[in-house]
Order: sequence, then C-alpha cells, then structure tokens
Amino acid sequence: MIDTHLHVWDTEVVRIPWLTAAGLPPMAAIPDGQDRRYVLVEADAHDPAEEASWLIALAERDPRVHGVVASVALELPQAERVLANLAEVPQVVGVRRLLQDRELFDSTSLVDGLKRLAGRGLPFDACVRDHELPRLLALLERVPELTVVLDHMGKPNPRDGVARDAWQRNLARLAELDRVHCKLSGLPAECHGIDELERHAPDMIDLALETFGAERCLVGSDSPVSQDPEDWCERVLAQVPAEKRQAVAEDNALNIYHRRDTG
Repeated sequence: MIDTHLHVWDTEVVRIPWLTAAGLPPMAAIPDGQDRRYVLVEADAHDPAEEASWLIALAERDPRVHGVVASVALELPQAERVLANLAEVPQVVGVRRLLQDRELFDSTSLVDGLKRLAGRGLPFDACVRDHELPRLLALLERVPELTVVLDHMGKPNPRDGVARDAWQRNLARLAELDRVHCKLSGLPAECHGIDELERHAPDMIDLALETFGAERCLVGSDSPVSQDPEDWCERVLAQVPAEKRQAVAEDNALNIYHRRDTG
C-alpha cells in the first residue's frame, strides 16, 4: 500500500505556526510498524523551501518514503525557477499550493504557474473546502493539460444536508475532467468525533468511489491532521471491491506520483 497523504514535521527545524492553534504536536514522524510506503505532503510551513528541503532529505534516507509533494507559490514570479529546481529532484513527485480560504482562484498568475507545472510533468494536489469546488472547477478548466489530485474528497461537510448535496453535484462536475483524480482522505478531520465518522464515512467513501471510479481514486491517511481510531486506509480499502483494491491501494499512486529519472 502507498499512503498518499502523510504529514510529518519537526517544528524545531521547520516553523509551522498553525499547528499550535490546531492542537497538533510539535513533532510528527513516519509511523513505525506498518507495511506501507508514504507520500509526504507539505504542511503549510512558514518557509516552503525550507520545508521542502527537510522533506526531501527525509525521503533520501528513509526507504518507506515513496516521494514528496512540495509547496510552491505558483502565482509568484520565482515559481518558474523553483519548479525547475524541484523537477531535478527524483524524490519530488508532486506540488501543492494550498487554495482553501485564499483568494487565488481568479489569479491569472496562478493559471500561468499551473501551466508551467503541467509542462514539468508534475501533478498538482488541490486542497479546497467543499464550497470552493465550483471555483476550483473554473480554474482547472483553464489548464486542461494538468494532472490534478483532489485532496480529501473536497472536504465535504457531513452535518449539512444542503452542503452535502452541493458537494455531490460539484464532485460529479470535477469528475468530468478526466485528468482529475480523487484522494480518499481527510474525512476524520471534517467529522466531530468517531460517532459522526462511523455514520457518514461509508456513504461518503462510496460516493467518491462511484463518482470517479476506482481507477481514479487513491487512499491517504492525512495523519496526524486526521485521526481515526481505526486505520483510515484500511477502512477505505475495505469498501473497495476486491478486484479493484490494488489500483486504489498502490497502482494509481505509482502512475500519478511517479518517481522520475533526472539523469
């Protein structure tokens, strides 16, 4: 299995200011005792370049790390230089620019950055809230050549029926873009406790699977931001038909987050 969404950090080395307010620990390491590989995803550090360097160094020395999704402010002029440098690093398998709660969707500079990213052959992790999905759709329609992974199923709200219906409709619209994939992750962080998670996870996982198809879905724990008293990845895979489980567990991740030969 490849867990395609693991967060690791050490705030003595890389500053990540939001962790304290979120009640998260100052250090998060790769879990021991699990027979799986990991894609390490940036965690919105104060200095993205510093965080990327730290994650790449970890990936170089730990064979459990399949690759790193690094943070790049794609809308800034220096993005072209940053992407050129990251494209030379085999451990970098994707890029994320956090979009949630940020007024970037209408940025022409961001569109230009996404086009440069597509030109480098790197996928883009799109992290948005459910009400932002229509704006994400409009953005991605301007860069049809870009491979995109929708993080956390678009962060659905399990408590609001109206919002949930809108999420379902918008997810279906995104799935019409054949280069958009869905990461089955993040729901524990959107739920208020294990009871709510147990009530809503089966239906929401099934809906995302049916909308995108198993051939376009990946599994990710989002640990430790998302915390499931069970093993979230196993919870997801238990709902995938047996004949399609290998695709969701590993094959799709290998195809999307592929390590590149820079020689």
